[in-house]
Amino acid sequence: MRGLLAERHLGLKLVGEGDLDRRVRGAHSVEIEGAGKWLRQDWLMLTTGLRFVGLPDAERQQRTLVEELVQRRAAALLFGVGVHFQDVPPALRRAAEAAGLNLLAVDPSVPFLQVEQYVYEAELSLDAHLLRQRLRIQEDLLEALSADQPIKALVHRIGALTHGSAILYEESGRVVESTGQGPTMLIWSAVRAGSSHGGRHGFTVGRWHVAARPVALRGVGYWIAIASRREQVVDELGQPILDATQKLLGAMRGLRALTTAQSVTEAAEILRTIRAGMTPDTAARIRDRLRPFRFERDRTMRAFVAVPKAGTAPPRGDGPAPVLPDPRDVLLETAQTCGLPLVLEADEAGGFSGLAGDRVVLDHWLREAARTHHVGLSEPFEDLHLARARTRDAERALRVALRRRHARAGEGLAGRTDQPGSVLRFEDVDLATWLLASRDDAAVAAKAHQQLDRLLAHDDLVDTVVAYLGCGLDVRAAAERLYLHPNTVRYRLRKSEELLGSPMNSPAVITNLFLALHDRVDAAWETG
Repeated sequence: MRGLLAERHLGLKLVGEGDLDRRVRGAHSVEIEGAGKWLRQDWLMLTTGLRFVGLPDAERQQRTLVEELVQRRAAALLFGVGVHFQDVPPALRRAAEAAGLNLLAVDPSVPFLQVEQYVYEAELSLDAHLLRQRLRIQEDLLEALSADQPIKALVHRIGALTHGSAILYEESGRVVESTGQGPTMLIWSAVRAGSSHGGRHGFTVGRWHVAARPVALRGVGYWIAIASRREQVVDELGQPILDATQKLLGAMRGLRALTTAQSVTEAAEILRTIRAGMTPDTAARIRDRLRPFRFERDRTMRAFVAVPKAGTAPPRGDGPAPVLPDPRDVLLETAQTCGLPLVLEADEAGGFSGLAGDRVVLDHWLREAARTHHVGLSEPFEDLHLARARTRDAERALRVALRRRHARAGEGLAGRTDQPGSVLRFEDVDLATWLLASRDDAAVAAKAHQQLDRLLAHDDLVDTVVAYLGCGLDVRAAAERLYLHPNTVRYRLRKSEELLGSPMNSPAVITNLFLALHDRVDAAWETG
């Protein structure tokens, strides 16, 4: 009965629930009295209620019919609505409910012959039925390929087929997409436990019955899990759905590889046009070309520039191909999956640059990017004519992020390959940092040595000045930072004043020292 209800093309609606696990072995339309003698055990009776029309004792006749069907151990009564009755008669509903008989309404658009034929064909050839079931599942899931977000559409269609939950996990356990009310984290824990202990991919989590399978997209591992509170659904549909899903994801991978190659070429041309400068007419055409990448008019975007972390750049030359996919391909896949507007151009050094929509999902994409890259972003903007200037801002933000990273290297953090890359937005760059980022590092260092060479020759004095500036010119706080007595700090500051030839409380001296030692002060502040 559950399988019958799941066949949407039959137009069946459950009106009164009995034993939905009953086997259905046949079906017959009956519109006359004595229906029981025309039926066998586990059969369906179909009627439009013609026998009840105009009867003064129709309710009694309806109760009698239910008693006959229960006596014959019929699987269900299917009532065709919209012919003689607009709805299933209330007395028939009550009688079926009291007797525990399955009662279903049949949509007026569905002829009884269609239901009978389905039942007989299913009974005569279970293998043929299973084949048709798989084809219907594949046809239903295939429609997801035409959606703007095919992964999301696919997961939601799986959830609809199972009347439960469907979840797509990364290998790390992060939920890429899900639908339904299933306990996603508990299911993931069971998936991981099963994959590490004999590959058990069918199990229960509380009241949920689960089937799961590993899949791959562009060389990246994922898990797809389906869950339902009905064990029969998972038993009957679990493997066909997982089989179809695995094949569809493979098809998506092939289609995505083709469309991604075309999109990458188009994105690079768009970005080169933007950076070369645009006329108003050119800007309008670029806006139109950005639409397939999900960019919308009057919505803000950001420019970004990224360089690979140490050890993550793709190999060059004719050496062996990398085992892992190019991180930039993974980022394109991530943007596609989460619906982020994005145009990206890769460079030979393993970095990339481009434009991204300023959406909530941008934060997730940046976390993914930080696994392999350092990223600088501009402030949000709408006017494409500002893209060149905003790209320079993104470059400055990246330069600041790398300078800070380098300054923290002494603390033993920045050199670790398991640390995420730096991500910095231009609006988070302070004025002093922005000024320094606008100059070449070597030029800034040369000017600092020219002005402060006598002080910079004394490491202990420089450490004291850095702590003093980092603690907001608080001698006691600087002493605590350095594990020194406050008088020692005061002594070193006086020595610094002698070398500088100016008092430490002079705004000009403080400004020069802060700019010259900015990266060290910044690193000391973060690690203090």
